[in-house]
Order: sequence, then structure tokens, then C-alpha cells
Amino acid sequence: MLKFWTVSARHRLVAGTVAVAASVAAQFASPQTVFACGGCFSPPSPIPDQTVVQDAERVLFVRDEKTKKSIVWVEVRYSGLAKDFGWVLPVPKLPVVGVGSRVVFDALDGRMRMRYSVKQRPAENCRDPYEGCKEQYQPNVFSGRPPSGSADTASADASATATKGAEVEVLASGTTGPYDYVVIKGNEATALSKWLNDRGYSTPAKATPIIQSHANMGHLFVAIKLANGSGVEAIRPVTLEMQDAEPCVPLRLTSIAAAEDMNVIVTVGGVGRAIVKNYFDVVPNPMRMSFANENFQYVPCSGPTKYDCRIPKNMQQVAAAAIDEAAGHAFITESVMTGAALKEMSPLQKFNLQNLSKLKNYDELAAYLPQSGLPISDEIAETLEPTLQLKKNFPKVTPVQMLANLRSCGQYWTMAFGPPDCVLAGQNLTLTHAELLKIGFDGVALAKDMKTGIIDPLFTVGELLGQSGKVTRLAMRISPDEMDRDPVFAFNPTLPDVIPERTVEFNQVCPTGWYAWSDGDSQLQSYRISIDGLGTWVFTGNNAVDSRFKDAPAALVTVIQEETGNPIAIAQGQIAVVDQAIIGAKPGSSSLPKDLTIKAPAPWTPPKSEPLYVKLGPWKKPNQWCTPKEGWVNGQLPPKTTATGGDAGTDGGGADAATSGNVPGIDAAGGWDDAQTPAAQPSAGGSPAKSDSSCTANRTAPSAWLSVVAALALASLALSRRRQRS
Repeated sequence: MLKFWTVSARHRLVAGTVAVAASVAAQFASPQTVFACGGCFSPPSPIPDQTVVQDAERVLFVRDEKTKKSIVWVEVRYSGLAKDFGWVLPVPKLPVVGVGSRVVFDALDGRMRMRYSVKQRPAENCRDPYEGCKEQYQPNVFSGRPPSGSADTASADASATATKGAEVEVLASGTTGPYDYVVIKGNEATALSKWLNDRGYSTPAKATPIIQSHANMGHLFVAIKLANGSGVEAIRPVTLEMQDAEPCVPLRLTSIAAAEDMNVIVTVGGVGRAIVKNYFDVVPNPMRMSFANENFQYVPCSGPTKYDCRIPKNMQQVAAAAIDEAAGHAFITESVMTGAALKEMSPLQKFNLQNLSKLKNYDELAAYLPQSGLPISDEIAETLEPTLQLKKNFPKVTPVQMLANLRSCGQYWTMAFGPPDCVLAGQNLTLTHAELLKIGFDGVALAKDMKTGIIDPLFTVGELLGQSGKVTRLAMRISPDEMDRDPVFAFNPTLPDVIPERTVEFNQVCPTGWYAWSDGDSQLQSYRISIDGLGTWVFTGNNAVDSRFKDAPAALVTVIQEETGNPIAIAQGQIAVVDQAIIGAKPGSSSLPKDLTIKAPAPWTPPKSEPLYVKLGPWKKPNQWCTPKEGWVNGQLPPKTTATGGDAGTDGGGADAATSGNVPGIDAAGGWDDAQTPAAQPSAGGSPAKSDSSCTANRTAPSAWLSVVAALALASLALSRRRQRS
């Protein structure tokens, strides 16, 4: 029997944004697979008519083509007491219930979540006023690189004999991982709710009609609680293995316990790109996001690149606003890639278990951790706990904190002249070599824990996804009052892949000819942001969102997607009508009624692109830390000869940008490789950029933003063809 694993999310989820690529990919010969709906989650509260709020959810659907079974992995974020934790999932068929590892979802996040690949370009029109100094102290200049350390590095038997009650049947029960679970069936929501309430699943009265609708469809219910002695840190994703089941997230029941603007991430493996029949798909507007200074989070890029990858701090807010513009019923296609590309999804799949198996005591573990590459997380600590017995040996410190302590002390002991005691003052704890040598464990068993709990799930999931033609990541932010329909998924084999990185060009600008930091005022710094197909603009200050874009739509385009053909763009004025028309959409038929006339939307026109700055002076003498060169008059260029013999004359800071070429393309201080003329508004045409000499090998995929532009054009084309047919 195939083992499967669930994977749970980090405490922080990012609902990213993604472009709708619309160029045509190769046709898939295999028929579309149809599944039945399942997978909902609602942790109830011990207080009647109240619920424990759920504020994030990650879901994975994939079909094992060898066994013809569907695998559903579900993870929710929960904060509360262990005794209050409860989880009810409606499913279409009797499942095998299991648990898995969060690292799989984390690995999928690392590979598939949307981010911006920021090409750092040379400063524009910037000269260094300290060139006029004979002696100087120069403060650090913004380098455009992340500061050090700021980047991320990176079953029970379900076939148990059914027991029948008067109105509720118990079809299976057991214990798996930290959970006790039971699978029940019933025809009446009142009886099902009473059964759940009697056993500590406080089901609000407002859930009754939703439970009844699932019961009417013949769905079963999996009720899950933490086993006695398990804390909330032990919560894992739940896995469900069933005969053919259709990808579906029953948001109606989720609404009972959902927070405002809840993050929902759905990853679907199938024969083609996954689409949502009864929801819109939106492309968030990058010009509503902030890229400058500290208004973003550095993250690893998903593929080989020499540029920074970032997630703007306001990206989730822009995503939520874009979805709100689509009546609150929209997903964002963050990425689409071949299943084969995800077969190896995490560096942990190459983790050296042999070195781990050689350890015999805590002292050796402390020396091992700093150089091992082993992540320190709640899940890792809980996975290794049966062998390490961290709770028993250090009961006043959580297991994950104790692992972190051991790693810190191991690093400390590698320093020269360090005393033998490792003092953790904040925890009132001192560790010594002698103490740690006394605490032994079985290294072979430890390596086995790591393999079965963390590494094997990555390989299992990778194998399953590797069988899929395409894997699609969809994201949304949705509030309880918008959860009035369950998303219905289908596949379009002709739609293209969507790469996770959206390329943005970014460089510092000096409108007056010298670096703003010479005044000691970072607010004066300016930055240029350039996006293929949209334009190039200069922003001043710490935030790259200004008044020019305050009225810009949060969504560049809103579309409906079908199993065949290109996306159909929907005008903002028709969103409400179309939203009601697609409520009952099902796979195999058109989402839009034939008698509904769709109006072509007017594309958003960005503000006019700004040309390069070419003003060079007057040359400004620094306010401090400078002994001027002989003959330098404030307001004039300094003498050419520098203290080191360099040229600081008229062209010392670089060529005049006025002779350099088009925007964005030429730096006033040296030149860019990717010179091209920007469009004043989205366009599918234009000349291709010249290849970047520093990363020619990496430029194998078209810009994701060019795919956005193509989507706008093709959506309009699809609309015109639709009109001709009608």
C-alpha cells in the first residue's frame, strides 16, 4: 500500500501574486481526470456558538497514477490550547488517514511561491562627492544586497468494521501520529452535530445547514483531536488517501472558523494547468507594491539566478485588494511547472544521514549541529524527540529551544580562547562539555527518525508530483462572508507554465548628480523601477508606491479560465454579473452562459515612463568627513587628479546619459546590457532585450511580465472570437 504524507505550513504564510500567462503551450494527449470533492477544515471551540479562528490553510491534491488513488494533504494554522483543538473534514469516500511532515509544504513554498527577481542595475546619474576630497571618511552606500543573515537559507487501518448507531455510523477510528480520529457518516446534520458536540467538537449552530449539504451529497466526516499528552506543537498536516476524488476546497464549512483575509494556498497536480471554474483569476498590479529599502523580505530564488529575490511586505494586501475587485471570488495563479521539476524539491533530500547516525551523546550533537545544515524547527525537534528525549533531560526548555541552545553552544566552543562553560543567561541555563557527555542516545535511531519523519515524505511527494503533467499553485485571501461557494477545479492542458519569479529592474537614481547619502538624509534617495511591458519610473523616499499609482487598479487583469482556449478578460463593470453567472460552473461545460455578452475591458494605462536623468551638477561639497582637494570650489567639479591617481574630472562619474540610449537600458555611470525602449502601457509587441552577459545561461524562459502582457492581448482575442461565434 502506498504511503503518503501530509505536510503542514509555517506559522507564517504568504499569499503571493502571480501573472496569468497566456501563450499557448504544447497539447497534452491524455484525457482530463475528474475527481470528486473533498477536504475541509474547521477547528471548533469549546465555547458554544464560538469558534477557534483559523487564519491560514495549505492544501495539496495529487492523483497517484499507479494506484489510481487521490491523495489530499491538509494543513491549518492553529493557536490555542491542545485540549480545545478539533478538526472536522468532509470527504467524499472512506479515507486512509495519516500524518506527514511540514517540510513538504515548506519545500513547495520555496519552489513555487510568487516572488520578484530584482535585477540590481548600476546607479543612474550618480557621482561621489567624496571624489573631491583629499582625505575622507565615506559612509556605507546602499548596495542593493541583503544584509548578512537576512536571507532565508533556505497509519491506522481505515477499513475498521463500521459500528452503526441510530443516526450516526462510525466507519473507522484509530490513532495516527499525534491524533485520535474517527470517520462518521449520517444523513441528518442535527444528529451529526450532536454526536460531535457530545465528544468535544463544539460545532456552532450556523454550521448545521453546511453540514447538511455535505450529508446530502453522501459525504463522510473525519473528526480529529490531539491525543492525550500531545501539545499544539505536535500538530501535523493530515493526509487522506481515497479512491478517485476531485480537487475541491469546501470553503463554506471553513467559513465557520475562518479569520478575515485568510490565506489559502492550493497546490494541484494534474494533466494540465489547474483552473477554478467558479472563481475568477486575477493578476495583481506590481506598481501597487513596494520594493525600495526595507519594504520587502529577501527570499531564495526558486531557480538559478544571480539576482535578488524579494517579497514586498505589502504584497498580501495588494493581493487581497485585487481579489476584492473580483467580488472577493478569485484565485491568483502563482506558478505552474512540470511535475518532473518538483521531483527533487528540497536540499534535505540530500541530507547526510550517515554523519547523524555516528553521534553518541549531546556533546557530539552540539559540535555537529553548527556545520550540519540541519534546520532547527518545532517539527524537527518533535521528530527527533523520541530518541533525544529533550523534554526529559531539559524539562524547563522547549525541545526546539534546546536544539537551538546546543547549536549555539557548539558554535561558541569553536571560538578561540572561549571559556569551557556555555552560559545562556536569558534562560538561566549553563551547559558544559562534562554535562553533555553524560547524556547519551542511539545515533542510528536518531538517523532513522530523521529519515522516516522528514526525508522520506519529501521523496514520496516528489515521486507523486513527478507523475503529474503539471503542478499548479493557486493562492487567495478570503474572508468568511466571501466563503459562499466551494471552488471547483478542472484542467486546461493548453495553457503555459508560469514561472514563480517576476522580473523587476531596480537601480538607485541621483536626480541632482550626487548620492543622496552625502546629505545624511536617506529620505532624499531615489530609485528607478522598470518592468517589461509596463514602463519605468523613479520614486523618491523609502517607499516605492506614490501618488501616481494610488488610483491604479490592484488587479492588472481579471479573467475567466476554461478547460480549452485562452483566458477571457472581464471588464470591471461586469464583475458582479459574471460572478453570479459562474456560481454553478462544473467541469466539462462552459463556465459562462452562452447568452451572456462579455464586454471587452479597457486595459489599465500606466503613467508615462520617465527618461533617464542627465543633470550632473553643480558639484556639491560634502558637509563633513572631507578635506577638499586643492583648488576645489564648492559648486564646481573637483580637480581630476584624485589622491589615488584616478580620474575625477568632468567624466569621472561616467558618460553623459543623454548619449547612452533608451530607457531602461543605459546607466549614466557605465551602461546596462539590457537596453530597450519601454512601453508607455501594456503591449504584446516591442523588440526583445539584449541578453545580459552576466547570466546568459539563465535567460531560458520569457519574462513573466511579458506573459502578463500576452494574457491581456490573448484575452481580448478570445473575447472577439467568442463574439463572432455568438
